[in-house]
Amino acid sequence: MDFHSVLGGIVSGSDLRPLWVVMITLAAGASRGFSGFGSGMIFIPLVSALYSPLLAIVLLFLIDFICTTPMLLPHFRNCNWREVLPLVIASSITFPLGLFFLTRLDPVLVRWAISLFIGFMVLVMASGWRYRATPTPMVVLGIGSISGFISGAIGTGGSLIVLFWLGSQARAARVRSNIFAYFGLFAVVNAVGYWLAGLLTRDALIVALLLLPVYFVPIFLGQKIFNRSSDAVYRRVSLIFCGGVSLLTLPLWERLGL
Repeated sequence: MDFHSVLGGIVSGSDLRPLWVVMITLAAGASRGFSGFGSGMIFIPLVSALYSPLLAIVLLFLIDFICTTPMLLPHFRNCNWREVLPLVIASSITFPLGLFFLTRLDPVLVRWAISLFIGFMVLVMASGWRYRATPTPMVVLGIGSISGFISGAIGTGGSLIVLFWLGSQARAARVRSNIFAYFGLFAVVNAVGYWLAGLLTRDALIVALLLLPVYFVPIFLGQKIFNRSSDAVYRRVSLIFCGGVSLLTLPLWERLGL
């Protein structure tokens, strides 16, 4: 991976990409704190365009895991465990298969998959589609399994879980706690998978620690904004963020020289 080049760019000051990573981290943290999701839909495609999908996915995992773990207890109390646990279990089963593909696929192909998948998710969410039926165990198993595979392969499978809960009739506070609880538990599976794949290196941890304050401060501020916002604003702002990033990071623009 390119973590060594990130550190080299920071030390030398001759490479502007680390500065862009800082700006991207600020935006991702704000979205995470405000909506409970969106950090991966912002951070992963943008940092993938600067370095590589593998670096972006592992780096976001580290900074998000370290920053948000101390904040999970209130969400564990407020979430609906009957909805959270089955999805975590199903996702955990298919995550290793997705990770197998991530470590072997061409990075440009992965970037195409990331941008197109995020764009599709944003369109579905913006369309106002809602899953109004009571989900059967098979539906929950299917959503969790697909999400786990996509999380392993391109790092953005959590958006399926988000779409599933945004389509419910629950208020934003409950949805947000479900999302935090899901990602908090699923992060343990991620950590084991990345460690076994040899992706949790010393350089990766150093870069993550350098970005921690940059990610934590907007998360804190985003939470404050959320407490004063409506459900409609909560969803609209998150979709605008993610939709713009999806278009911006398409590898097509590089081929056109833009």
